[in-house]
Amino acid sequence: MIKKLSIICSSFLMLNSYSLKAQNLANYISQSSEINNITIHNVGAHIERIGNASIKLGSNHLVITNLSPSLINESIQFVMNSKNIIVNSVSKKMNFLNRESMGNKELDFLKDSLSHIKEQKRIKEVNLAVFLEEKDLFNENKSVLKTTREFIVDDLMDLSEYFKKSIYRIQSDISITKKEIDSLSFIEEKLKKQINSTIKTTKNQSANIIVQLTCTKAGNYSYGLSYNSNKAGWAPSYEIRSKGINSPINLTYKAKIFQNTNEIWSNVQLSLSTGKLNESNIAPSFQTQYINTYNTNNKRVKTIVNKSYSANTIMDSEDEIQESISSSEFTNIDYSGTQIIYNIALPYSIPSQTEPVFIEIQKFSLEANYDYYCYPKLDKDVFLMCHFESLGNKNLLPGNGQVYFEGKSVGKTFLDPYSTKKTNDLSLSRDVSIICERTLEKKFSSETKVGDNIKFEKTYKLSLKNNKEKSVSIVLIDQIPKSTKKSIDIQLVESSEAIFDKKNGKLKWNIQLSPNEIIEKKFSFTVKHPSETKVSGF
Repeated sequence: MIKKLSIICSSFLMLNSYSLKAQNLANYISQSSEINNITIHNVGAHIERIGNASIKLGSNHLVITNLSPSLINESIQFVMNSKNIIVNSVSKKMNFLNRESMGNKELDFLKDSLSHIKEQKRIKEVNLAVFLEEKDLFNENKSVLKTTREFIVDDLMDLSEYFKKSIYRIQSDISITKKEIDSLSFIEEKLKKQINSTIKTTKNQSANIIVQLTCTKAGNYSYGLSYNSNKAGWAPSYEIRSKGINSPINLTYKAKIFQNTNEIWSNVQLSLSTGKLNESNIAPSFQTQYINTYNTNNKRVKTIVNKSYSANTIMDSEDEIQESISSSEFTNIDYSGTQIIYNIALPYSIPSQTEPVFIEIQKFSLEANYDYYCYPKLDKDVFLMCHFESLGNKNLLPGNGQVYFEGKSVGKTFLDPYSTKKTNDLSLSRDVSIICERTLEKKFSSETKVGDNIKFEKTYKLSLKNNKEKSVSIVLIDQIPKSTKKSIDIQLVESSEAIFDKKNGKLKWNIQLSPNEIIEKKFSFTVKHPSETKVSGF
């Protein structure tokens, strides 16, 4: 029995030994790869890498280092470009031992700057020590002037003058050097804080992809690697510029790109996609929609509709100067698939950071119309408005925009190419050279009792004055109230030829106002309601 047990144990040890030897015989290759192309989606990025590795005959472990810790396991694709290689398995492994400054040029620059400042400060501190020693030496030799009686007056005066100039020079050197040291100390503290801040925002980790290979013929082989990361993306952004009235709108379509992958994206080819990364591509299936009824305690019948959603809802959210070339001139747009892809020919470097990077994708010049708008009931100022065509046929996405007029930033807006409106309307600025006033004409306003009802009548006067040297078109807006009850009757009496919308009570005048011209518009309305009822809102 003991002999059998010893044979089993020795066999087990021999198997373990062979297993360990087999593992030790595997060729481990650790190397970094090069980014070939990056396709950035609105949320997420698809990263493609290439590399070369020297593969030995037999078992090999290829370890591809310095990859994003946020790469998605299920998205990893690895291809070795040879039939002599058998890919056995591909797996991701986290690496927490990276230096925090690895690949971070900003951090390396800050540390070099700090080292330079420290060296300068050290030299200044040595100089200060020398000056202080020199001062002490002079102080110790002051007694010469007091104890020595052999000096004649002229010699004593010369010696006194020498001491005076020397002490003045030394004190000046000490004062200047101390200020220089304080200034360098201030810069040193600032750099230390910036370095700490940068280190906090830089994750001290990366990921490795380990590929187990079997090679039938040793050699140097190229490979391709791709994966997805959700720590990157882009959002559409717009820059809307108008040089002045009667000028077209210059619209710049930009991509606001962010990446927090903790990877080095240096001089890489970028593509921007409007498609959704990692989204299910399964088409929704049909489901019957049923309607159920039930009785409430008040014996009223309610209808409940059971809805089943299988698809996601998409949410919107003056002199001629030669200008620099825009990146939009290097953008090729691919409409061939189910999504729009912007291929940018220029290489870009996008650091892993919290601040976004803006890239210009397209530029448009759009015909625009300008007029003025005033709604004096809410704001007596007159606003310059710009109207340009709908963007529905430009294959753009909804996004925020910054508006510039005559070279100045005048505010923000939101452009929605999916809107069904025929035009886009922008408010550019307030124009104080056009004056508008709204006053209640009390002599034409009254309150009377008619039977069991009370009747109010109100009259407003709107005045416009053009202090410009040219004619302007103005859209003047006002309104009368609308009733929510049949017992309250509201009638428009006078409108001065306004365009009246009965649905909402809106009054609109399209006015052409000549230079220095004054135009007045009046409107009157009546409100009749039962005397026992109180009304408000007009």
